[in-house]
Amino acid sequence: MLEDMLSPTIKVIVVAFCFLNAFIAKDGFARDRRDQIILIIAMGLTLAADIFMVLLHMNIIGIIFFCIVQSVHNYRYTNLSRVITQVIFGAVTFVVAALTGTELIFALGLSYAVFLLFSVTGSFMAYNKYPSPNNLMIVLGMLAFMGCDIFVGLQNLPVAALREPGTQEFLQRGIWFFYFPSQALLSSSARKNKNYKDEDDKQLLNR
Repeated sequence: MLEDMLSPTIKVIVVAFCFLNAFIAKDGFARDRRDQIILIIAMGLTLAADIFMVLLHMNIIGIIFFCIVQSVHNYRYTNLSRVITQVIFGAVTFVVAALTGTELIFALGLSYAVFLLFSVTGSFMAYNKYPSPNNLMIVLGMLAFMGCDIFVGLQNLPVAALREPGTQEFLQRGIWFFYFPSQALLSSSARKNKNYKDEDDKQLLNR
């Protein structure tokens, strides 16, 4: 019983540390302060989404929060126009799914998949806007985020073979195997990396 209560708490605590990690920028920013603030907002919303889903088991609210999370990530990588397009496509997907009789949580899940696709592709569009290794951290972080959500989707599919206890346990482990690295990478992606800080210092000394 204690393990069942403690395990979700530990998972949320890890995400909370990732949220706090986004505030660290003692050596400067990969881009600028605005970029870090957007990341902090995304990480804070991610923490809120996990609290709703992991601790409170309010999955519908959690999915809505994750849709907002992906919109913020997409805004960081691209621009407001692309976020508006993301929201429109996500909303249309939800309405069409709901009108065809899809259960609410699955309709939201399909909508979230659209939000996720926009932010993942947006991370590739942002690759040349960030220095290395931040650009790689962003792309790998978003791909890991997608990997996590693929496992979430498989875990919730109404397929008998996927509902077996052993399969469910494997899928659950897969979720967190991808999710923790994704949040660690993304939460570190706004600050200047020590390697290219040293290069900047060398260039200043050579002037």
